[in-house]
Amino acid sequence: MQTLTINTKRTAENVGQRISREYADRLINGFKQKFPNEKQLVFISKKTILNAIKQAENISGLRFMYGFDAVNDVDSRVILMVPCNNTSTQLAIPNSILLPEGYITNKGTLLNFDKTWQVLYNHTLRFGKYFPEAAYNQIMRGSFIGINSLHTLLESEECIGINFNFGYDETIPDVASRNKPVFAAVNSFGFDIDIFDFTQPCPNLCDPVPPFNLGKIGAVDTEIQVEANNSLKLTPQFRDEFLLKNAANGGLVEMFYYANPAIYEKVMAGDSSKELYESVQIPQIAKFNSLIEKGNFEEAKIVFEKTIKGMIDTYLFQ
Repeated sequence: MQTLTINTKRTAENVGQRISREYADRLINGFKQKFPNEKQLVFISKKTILNAIKQAENISGLRFMYGFDAVNDVDSRVILMVPCNNTSTQLAIPNSILLPEGYITNKGTLLNFDKTWQVLYNHTLRFGKYFPEAAYNQIMRGSFIGINSLHTLLESEECIGINFNFGYDETIPDVASRNKPVFAAVNSFGFDIDIFDFTQPCPNLCDPVPPFNLGKIGAVDTEIQVEANNSLKLTPQFRDEFLLKNAANGGLVEMFYYANPAIYEKVMAGDSSKELYESVQIPQIAKFNSLIEKGNFEEAKIVFEKTIKGMIDTYLFQ
């Protein structure tokens, strides 16, 4: 087994590095100590991972995201594999590719698009209890590994799949960054063949992007800067004190955090998208912001849901 080497400047496709057995054990034991009542690892077959890779073309890697079918059932643990694009590789974690058919789980099943977000929220709800002082968007949710690193693991001699070992490093100051899963290629006897870490944790490296610049639109000869008021965002008060008071809204919140960066990337990609955003979405967002300012959260939720789902359909599913 090769020992740990650290390279902090790696392309998205190459995120993930081989680590020593000693370091892997430290991360795995760290998770066991912090979360003794949680499932410690999930096996994912080679075939299942390859099927997840095939869900989209030209991907930079996969996000292995944490979920539960039922919040209070430790045995209902689910790992969803979310392909990431190769057009936003300047980001710490490239944007997720939103797939209308849904995502493949560790069990090899396809979880439909609508249920995906509730399953992901169930994890956030369960693990949020371990970190009562952490902000909602700082609760560990998963990790990104580059496509080349993933293929290196899967192409190990006699590899039949990967043991996804949950890992945790208490010494890291940032709560979200303590999420340190260990990817272990295993053979038919269950023995580790190769071990990787130094994947990118989500969060904090997969947060929604900040307000962006629309550039020149149509015949307009000046740049239009999208201010904070013109980008869809969730205020902590609206999110925590209203939406998340009802667990049924949790999936909507998770969907927003996954979709928002990908939507903005698409908007920035062409003038027609920018024009559409300016004419359709900005007025919707202005209405939403006005309702938030007035404290009319019930109606704001209706507008918010309509807006985010409309943008997904328009920019990501067309």
